[in-house]
Amino acid sequence: MRIPVFRDTDHELLGYVIPVAQHWRALTLFGGILATCDTQADASAYVVRRGLAALAAHWQYYDCSTAQWHTCLIQEANETTVTIVIGYASEPGAPTKTLTADNYARGDILTLE
Repeated sequence: MRIPVFRDTDHELLGYVIPVAQHWRALTLFGGILATCDTQADASAYVVRRGLAALAAHWQYYDCSTAQWHTCLIQEANETTVTIVIGYASEPGAPTKTLTADNYARGDILTLE
C-alpha cells in the first residue's frame, strides 16, 4: 500500500510512504528508498524535504542478477521508470539502465547513498 505525498503549494507528487514492519519507508516517485522512519508523519515529512532534491544525489543500485552494488546517478525519472547512469558522473558513453517495478520485484534495489 503506497500512500502518495504531495506538495501543499501546487499538489505535485513528491513520492510515497509505505509501512514496513514497525516503521515507515519514504520513497521517491519512482520507488527508490529515501529513508526509513519511525512514523508515517516523519516519513511524509522526509519525502517533502528530500523527495525531489534527492534526484540530483548519488544513489546505490543493487543489481540482483550480479549480486553487486553500483554507485549511480538518476538520469530520468517518472512514476513508472527510472533511468540511471552507472558511475559517479554522467559522461557520454557511460552505461545506463532503466528500472521498472519488475526490477524491484526481482530484488533490484535503488537506495539513496
